[in-house]
Amino acid sequence: MSNTPFLTGETMRLYRRVSKLKPSSMLDHEPVDPQDTVNMATEAKKRQILEQARTEVLNRIRDGR
Repeated sequence: MSNTPFLTGETMRLYRRVSKLKPSSMLDHEPVDPQDTVNMATEAKKRQILEQARTEVLNRIRDGR
């Protein structure tokens, strides 16, 4: 890998930014995992409930309960 003037400049800029940060500010900010949310339409919820009910009924019939 060759070292170009662009890479040297970018490295120096990054070093300057990091060196100006206070150590406590880096420790205070813990990474937060983003929350995944899914919004389902009313029809999709109905379909999902019906599918779950159908699957449960079929499983009970197969098991002989």
